[in-house]
Amino acid sequence: MSKKWLSLLLAGAVVATMAVPVAAEEETEPDNTITGDSSADDAFVVWGWNDDIKTILDTVFAEAYPEEYSRIVFVNTGGSDYYQTKLDAVLEEGSSNELYPDLMGLEVDYVQKYTNSDWLLSITDIGISEDSLANMYQYNIDLGTDYDGNVKALFWQATPGCYAVRADLAEKYLGTTDPDEVAAYFTDLDTIIATAEMVNEASGGTCKLFSGYDEIKRSLMNSREVGFYDENDVITLDENITTYLETAKTLYDEDLTYNTSQWSADWYANMDGDGEETNAALAYFGCPWFVYWSLSDTWKDNTILVAAQEQCFWGGTGLAATTECSDTELAALIMSYLTTDTDGMVAINAQNSDFVNNTAAIEAIVESGASADGNGYMYPGEDEEYGDDDQNFIEFFLDKADAIDASTVTAEDQTILSLLDTECQAYVTGEKDLDTALSDLTAAIHDTYSYLSVE
Repeated sequence: MSKKWLSLLLAGAVVATMAVPVAAEEETEPDNTITGDSSADDAFVVWGWNDDIKTILDTVFAEAYPEEYSRIVFVNTGGSDYYQTKLDAVLEEGSSNELYPDLMGLEVDYVQKYTNSDWLLSITDIGISEDSLANMYQYNIDLGTDYDGNVKALFWQATPGCYAVRADLAEKYLGTTDPDEVAAYFTDLDTIIATAEMVNEASGGTCKLFSGYDEIKRSLMNSREVGFYDENDVITLDENITTYLETAKTLYDEDLTYNTSQWSADWYANMDGDGEETNAALAYFGCPWFVYWSLSDTWKDNTILVAAQEQCFWGGTGLAATTECSDTELAALIMSYLTTDTDGMVAINAQNSDFVNNTAAIEAIVESGASADGNGYMYPGEDEEYGDDDQNFIEFFLDKADAIDASTVTAEDQTILSLLDTECQAYVTGEKDLDTALSDLTAAIHDTYSYLSVE
């Protein structure tokens, strides 16, 4: 094992620990939930951190290939905070462990850690031709490709970034539910600040544009033109990082958000306030999966989507076969049907409204008129005063995936972004000035990854 790979593993363990909320630090790590008979001679083991992959296997794949589906054993680790730690231990142990994964899910935030390891097979190793990827969005292919150009993970979702806006609050504080008019309030960061000021003033502080200043983070970090280090392994901090810190501080200093952290209880609570008697956030940074998976019921028939100020992406799940996979033919069948086959991907969209990673499937979905409402979340546009303002969920994202660039993503990003959170908080609260925060971020990156140098 190389020193660089060992450093990645150790840093991954650190960030997994950092991701656990303070109040949950003493909670017992959940047991794996195992579906199927892992002791069966023909067992084929698939790993995930929740049931998203299992649901697609149980519906889309099971309907198309019932015999092959009957062999699948699914391991749910009980949450993303525990996934890498549990997975890495079993991968190190190898196929002598009956729960060794034949196929596993990988999130964008850490997919490069695994594609650049010795734990995965390339798709050509299991019989999938790179020609079959022709209808995929290029950024997703790049995310699943290692530094030597070998494709190892395939994605079924495309995840263009956007802002999800609550229609009732938009009508109340922006004066419109017309998507084009609402979008004009999010065109650039200066406009976003001005919109936040307007909403805060109009509501007397009971409604904010965003719940926390970190709503702008993904739009800036996932649209960078420069990675966290260059081809010589020298740490680089591009202007988007400075822009994020400075904009976050403006939002903090002017009291334009509730200063919550993404995924916290307070962050969720602000989805449901009425914006008058109870605090509410008017908008959240999102993407296709965020709309149907993360928004509360308050947003059903009540969501307007607008483009983020930067073309960006957020998340997505890759599927990858392991080096000791017990049945590479079945691995190839599952990966192909769920990520390259038009019928399979149309079926996934019908199941959960995903904006699938296949242009031919997207074309078929649009032509059929399906996925108009994002599983019931899209605002129907029946307001008499403002007219017919309806949106088609899939059509909204059509022009937002082609130009996404994920070339700056590296195996170290998840940990570095966590380090950035620490420095951002220190800067916005006045504990550090900007230069110190940036200098300390560079030093923290080097301390975590000694092979990344400082000029």
